[in-house]
Parts: sequence; C-alpha cells; structure tokens
Amino acid sequence: MKTRSVLLICYYFPPIGGGGVPRALKMAKYLGDFGWDVHVLTVDPVYHATLDPTLLAQLPADVRIHRARELQIIPRRGASPETTASAKKKTGNRPAGDSQSASAQAPKGQPSAAEVQAAPRSSLTSQIKQQVVGLLKKVKPYLLIPDDQILWMPQALKLGREIMRREKIDVIFSTSGPVTNHLIAKRLAGEFGCKWVADFRDPWTQNMHTSGIAWRERLEERMEESVMAQADAITTVTATFAENFRAKHGSRVRRMELIYNGFDQEDFIGLTPEHAAPGKFHAVYAGILYQKRNPRLLLQAIQELIEEGKVEREDLLLSFAGVFDYPGYSENRDCVEALGLGDIVRVLGNLPHKEALGLMKGADALLLIGDVSPDAGAYIPGKLYEYMGIGKPILALNKAGEATGIIETFRLGQVADPEDKDAIKQAYYRLYREWKEQGQTGSAERDATFSERVKPYERREQARQLAELMEELLSSAERAGDPTI
Repeated sequence: MKTRSVLLICYYFPPIGGGGVPRALKMAKYLGDFGWDVHVLTVDPVYHATLDPTLLAQLPADVRIHRARELQIIPRRGASPETTASAKKKTGNRPAGDSQSASAQAPKGQPSAAEVQAAPRSSLTSQIKQQVVGLLKKVKPYLLIPDDQILWMPQALKLGREIMRREKIDVIFSTSGPVTNHLIAKRLAGEFGCKWVADFRDPWTQNMHTSGIAWRERLEERMEESVMAQADAITTVTATFAENFRAKHGSRVRRMELIYNGFDQEDFIGLTPEHAAPGKFHAVYAGILYQKRNPRLLLQAIQELIEEGKVEREDLLLSFAGVFDYPGYSENRDCVEALGLGDIVRVLGNLPHKEALGLMKGADALLLIGDVSPDAGAYIPGKLYEYMGIGKPILALNKAGEATGIIETFRLGQVADPEDKDAIKQAYYRLYREWKEQGQTGSAERDATFSERVKPYERREQARQLAELMEELLSSAERAGDPTI
C-alpha cells in the first residue's frame, strides 16, 4: 500500500538519454517498492540530441510523468518528430497543379520563377537568422541564469502547481543539473509547505565549469545559499562533494546525506554481448566527449605503441558510442585522420541503452575518459558504475580522486592521468598484454564479499536510502506537530 507521494523534478528524463538521466530514472523505477507513489515533472523533449525512448520501458506502469514545454529563444539543430509530421501533413496532400507548386510547372532542369524570386530573399533571411542566433549565443551567458534551462521554469511551475494541488504531494525531490530544477522545487516547496530534498549530482558554484562572469557568479552564490537554507535535506553523490558543501555552507545546511550513483543489476539480465571483432583487442567508450574530456592523447599513445612495435595494429579496435564530436566541431575526427587510425576507430553515434550495454559486454576493455580540470578528481563519472556492473577491465584516464580510488579498491582495471601520455601508454599496454597472453581479459576480480561491498552502488539500494530519508523527514515533522504535514 503506497501511503506517501513524491514529485521528482528533473529536466533530463526519458525519452532523453545520456549520463544525467539514470539517477532520476532509477529513483522513479524503484521508489514504488518502498511505499512511494511517484510523479515526475520533466521537460517535453520536442528536440534533444540524445533521445532514447527505450528507457521508458523500465518504469512501472504507475509512475506518472508530467511534461512541461520549454521556451526556445535559440533554434536547435534538427527538427522534432512532431514538426516533421506537421510539415508532411501540410504539404503531403497538395495537388500537383496547385498554384503554390510553381516549380512543378518549370521546364525540366531549370528553376521556376518562384524559385528565382525566393532565392535572394531566402539567402538574406538565412543570413539575418545566422546573425541573430550568433548574437543570442554571445549574450546567452548574461541572460540565462543559472543555466539555459531557466526558460523551462515558467511552464514547469505552472504544471507543478497543478500537480501539487491535485496529487497532495508529500515530498519534492529535485536533482541537478540543471540547477533550475532546484529553483522550481524551492518555489513549489515554499508555496505548498511540503518537505524538499535537493539532490546535487554535481556541485553548483564549486563546479569546474563556471561562467567566469563575476557578477553572475555572485548572483549564483546567493541562489545556492537560498537553496541550501530552504531545503530540508541535501543529498549528493560523492564524499568530496558533501565535504565541500559542508565547508562552504556550514550550519545553513539542515541535513546532508551521501547517496552514491550506481548500477542497476536488472540492466544486465539477459544481456547479449556484441562481439564486434573476434580476435581483436576491443576497447569501448560509451558517453559524451567534449573539449576537456577527449580521447586525443589516448589515440596518440596507441599510435606510438604501434610505431614502437609493442602492439600489433591488426589486433586493435576502438569503438566510441555517444557523442564523439559535438555538432560544429571535428577535433576528435580530425585527430583520428591525422594519426592514420581510421581503420581501427569506429564512431557509432548514439545507441539505445540496451544496445550500448551489449557493446560494452562484448568488449575486452572499457574506456573511462575523465576531464582534465585540476578538480576533476572530485567527480565520480556515472559511467564508472555501469562499467562496474558490466565487469570488464577498465582503462580509466582520470585525475586521482574518488573514481580512481574505487577502481583500485575493487581491482577493476588500470588508471592513468588523462594528461600523462606515457602513463596512458603503459596502462593501455598492460591491458593489451594481459589480453594477448591470456587470449581473453576475463572479468575484474570478484571475491566472495564483492556483492556486499558494492551494495551502496546498486540503484535499488539508493532508492531505499532516499525513501528512508524522506520518511524520516515526514515522521519528524509529524512528531513535531508541523501543521503542513
């Protein structure tokens, strides 16, 4: 019998895929097992770069998803399925001789009069549009604060108020990024007097990715302070994050809890490994790459190992699933071409989650490529936990910190500084030699206590921890005679 109700506020939620999605998805999946009626307030994903509708199949039927539209001031690349369908509906039934189809009446191979007249106008419109978009991109950091998703807030608040009134929500759980989620939760919790847990998958003002705009950063400091002061509990995903929050905000934080990210055992049930190239040492990366997190030094290291004769070129295969280069950028592809590694590097693009897991399961090594920022060691990439569940050896190019500590503690693979090419060469070569000598790499070492030791990293256990925390907040308020409960 579900006696409590929770509203999860999370911009990133299926059918959107990617690294920021699993925490909210798995909480929504498992909280019902612990007596909670789950509602999700998320964005209506008209268009997004990493859509994976298959993720929705993981949710129980009684999880209710509420979607609010987001205002767009900068057009996004691509068209939504809805827009495409609408265009087809408008043009698909037009008669061949319709006056709007002047091009159909022009001589074959020659532009119609309408096309000749429209071309300069179209070109001018396109130029103006590009200039406007370029200007908007430049001013965006000064207008969209604390993040781009602030444009989602008006409609999210409107829909959120309807949900709060209709569903009698007991607790709000907001998870960031984006931190706009917390501003929405703060307003709703204040208006309706319910308990609120603010979850930080990454730091806010202590983040390694900041705007560099002094007045904006001061404003965000005040925003963060207000969230810390109002939330009934703060949860975060690493011990370092928790320590930094306590050091900065002190007694302003009412309660701080560490709930790790993790892996879901159910994701690996009946998983079919994809053996892309039997007989090759196949290393796989699944995720997003960008300027401060890129594979270029690894590719250089591998190219040097080939030249030195330490590894055999015909033995090697590297597969990259996800975002290899963001639209408009080509540094990683250019590097592959410049190094002459096109025959051993596969760029697969975005894959459905189950397909990506099969790719990982069939690999000989899993690549974990971290950021090169000095404080990157404080972060634990969510991909690490998924790799832990897969059980294949990991090549982690990460700054020393909690993530590398987990890999070393559980003997999950090799670690190297992402800016040290020699260390990368040695780590890759060790995994290659193990594969060469054994004929297969096997799984990471797992003794009899492994399952118990990794229990805090299992998604269902994390949902139990959150359910327990929310129950404690409500019970304490009830004992204190809080009239809002």
